Amino acid sequence: MSVNFRQLQHAQALARHRNFRLAAAQLHISQPALTRSIQSLEASVGARLFDRLPSGVELTPVGELFIQGGHRVLREARDLQQAVADMLGLARGSLVISTGPYPGHALVPDAVAALSRSAPDVYCRIREADWTEVPAHLLERSSEVAVADFSLVAGDERFATELLIDDPFHFVCRSGHPLAGRGHVTLEEFNRYPLVGNRVPERVGRFLELAAGEAGGPGPAGPFRVKIDVVTFAAAKRIMLGSDSISMTPLPQVADELLAGSLTLLRVDIPTPRMQSGLIHLAGRSLSPTACRFVAELRRIKVEMERRAAGLAARFGLA
Repeated sequence: MSVNFRQLQHAQALARHRNFRLAAAQLHISQPALTRSIQSLEASVGARLFDRLPSGVELTPVGELFIQGGHRVLREARDLQQAVADMLGLARGSLVISTGPYPGHALVPDAVAALSRSAPDVYCRIREADWTEVPAHLLERSSEVAVADFSLVAGDERFATELLIDDPFHFVCRSGHPLAGRGHVTLEEFNRYPLVGNRVPERVGRFLELAAGEAGGPGPAGPFRVKIDVVTFAAAKRIMLGSDSISMTPLPQVADELLAGSLTLLRVDIPTPRMQSGLIHLAGRSLSPTACRFVAELRRIKVEMERRAAGLAARFGLA
């Protein structure tokens, strides 16, 4: 049996999506090319791996066994590739970072920019995703480090964490919003407008339920679900600027817009929860030299962001 890594990756994608068109799109190849690759793989294995059905494809018993073994092979290959990169040193290293929407908007890009200045030949990929997906990226070893909310990994011994963002949330809206410019906004007034952002951790969901006076729609990250659910905070800001929606965010995420006057703070009479995000990686596994440099930049930028947050709080009377 002669099987190459590309065929393993193709089979993994097809097993994940159970659909040739979707798998081909993920792999950035044509559907006929994927079909030929799977047919060649099955011929090499000597058995059918996928049953073709009108509704899609399903793994055969041989396919189930093959996919399980292929997953281990690909993971070990990635580990070997990383080990070789580590031996070559930082200059030729690579790093894949998973991040949630808030750290992905400021902290992570700033750290990657600093890393690129000091090591311009490093390959770096930022995977901005729903924060609930980040732990799986690490367990699959498709990302080496992550910067995201801690809710899903708290107390999980498989992960090591380091708190980087511990800032209070604030409500913000566009400066032309009907509620802008008021001293304080009542909860009744606040609840008339849609909330835009990412799905929220349970502790934030409990607060929003209290603010709304009733449970929101069901959601996998807690009982409360925002009206406009986005993966990136950049999208949330554009939606706020073009509508009467409201968002929750730490001050540094909207510093430029607050100072420019395009966004403004909404003050409420109840204390808001804090963002608790930071570095996450697999426990007991040494980070590569590239990841260590990235982490050092995160820590440096964290100090700068804390100073900026304190300055913004003082300027807007929140200190």
